[in-house]
Amino acid sequence: MEIKLMEVLLRLEADTKHLLGATDRSYEQTLMDEQLKIIEEAESLFGPRDCTYELLPPRITECRCARPYILPFRKIRIYLTAGSKNRPVASYLLAHEVVHVLGPTRTWATVLEEGLATYFGHAYAKRVYGLEFNAGNRWYDAAKRAVAPLMVKNKFVIKELRARQPQLSEVDEKLLVEVGGIEPDHAKILCAKFDRSWQTAPTWSEYASRGGQMFVNGFHSLWEEWT
Repeated sequence: MEIKLMEVLLRLEADTKHLLGATDRSYEQTLMDEQLKIIEEAESLFGPRDCTYELLPPRITECRCARPYILPFRKIRIYLTAGSKNRPVASYLLAHEVVHVLGPTRTWATVLEEGLATYFGHAYAKRVYGLEFNAGNRWYDAAKRAVAPLMVKNKFVIKELRARQPQLSEVDEKLLVEVGGIEPDHAKILCAKFDRSWQTAPTWSEYASRGGQMFVNGFHSLWEEWT
């Protein structure tokens, strides 16, 4: 609950800065162009995204993790971390988050979905920039390693799975065994809820120093894209 509140405030702060012209909109457009290119590649491998959602330009925030957010009126925006001021970092994070945008959902991601996002993000950064990114922590690394054998066996297996179940988080063990040709024990791991217990909540002093001001400044900024 505390982490979610802080993330909301940080997103509002970023939206306010954009509204007031305090951010580089040309760079935001550059990231939007790359986002569209990444989506095209992801769709060719993993199947079409849900186009009933309008995809907005990504936005850089002070949030500790990048994440797509479903906004009112079926709009969706990827919010990036401060490290995304570096173009390769932004591209890597966009490639990761684009996987979650294929079938937007408010439910927890499975190991399959989070592992695929990590796998694709790493592959994209290596191919485009020649860079090797670390998974960040053992949970993402484990998810990536769980997905890797599935992808090596058939790089279009996700497209085949999503033809039957468009929501990656809803792919079940039976479908994975049938379409992916993997063992039931492996399918069980991939269908498990992704473990985010490595995250720690910010302290209340952090809220006192930043939260109130960000909320006041950012409350009205979201209307820029909603109306």
